[in-house]
Amino acid sequence: MLEYKCLTVGKKLSCFTATIRSHTGILGQRESGKEEIIKATFRLIKADGEVKLDGVNILGMKDEEFRKILWTKISWVPYDVMQLFNPIYDVASHFVEIFISHGLGNSDYALDVAREFLKILGLNPEEVLKSYVFQLSPLKLKKTALALALFTEPEHVLVDDIEYGISEIDQIQVVNSIIDVMSTTSSIFLISDNDPAVLSRVADHFIVLYRGEILEEGDNVLVDPLHPYTIDVLRGYVAPEGYLSDGCVYANSCYYSSVKCMLKKPEMIKIGNRVVKCHLYPNV
Repeated sequence: MLEYKCLTVGKKLSCFTATIRSHTGILGQRESGKEEIIKATFRLIKADGEVKLDGVNILGMKDEEFRKILWTKISWVPYDVMQLFNPIYDVASHFVEIFISHGLGNSDYALDVAREFLKILGLNPEEVLKSYVFQLSPLKLKKTALALALFTEPEHVLVDDIEYGISEIDQIQVVNSIIDVMSTTSSIFLISDNDPAVLSRVADHFIVLYRGEILEEGDNVLVDPLHPYTIDVLRGYVAPEGYLSDGCVYANSCYYSSVKCMLKKPEMIKIGNRVVKCHLYPNV
């Protein structure tokens, strides 16, 4: 189980707390703080709080301990997938290196497993494995990164911005491939994106993030949203960010904003099977 306990990154992420039990989507626009969640999880930036995997705080691990669980228990697909590859080695070498360095088997076994995942993702395994990353199209490279993150079947796979660097048509193919692979592996996905249409297809649980704060969370958030920010995003309207008030982080852009919203921070309110942080729901 992956748990976030008041994860904080400067002023960009404020006490992010969540438990990832099923395929989860984080909906957030640019500068929402979703990028910091993934970077902190993989120890790329300094963060306060805890990121627990099976009860062990990742942020407190020694480097050698973290390297043991990277790829085998938790893996990622960054928005720029080139971060995963060394351009001087062919694609096959990347799969082999992960398998051998973690004691999972020899090179032949590694490539056999890699072929299976590349097939599931709709790629020609022999073509991809003998290629160098600069020889692959953006679509093939994105799918290859997914295969690399999945082929050891880690407990959790984190994906950042599916659509980055690919066309809208290719984005649909990638989403379909993720759906296909979800049915063949036990890995639980945590996917952050700014497109609710993408998240609605690949996630069962949703977290809405704005300016570093969770505004709404639940299973049916994208079907029946409660927070004004979520409603705005779903209808395609995102107001320009104003200055931060002492109250709600969305107060200066919200149609329903009041003096109370400007001056007092709302608390997280439980409504049915979800929670929302908004003064519109004071008596629930």
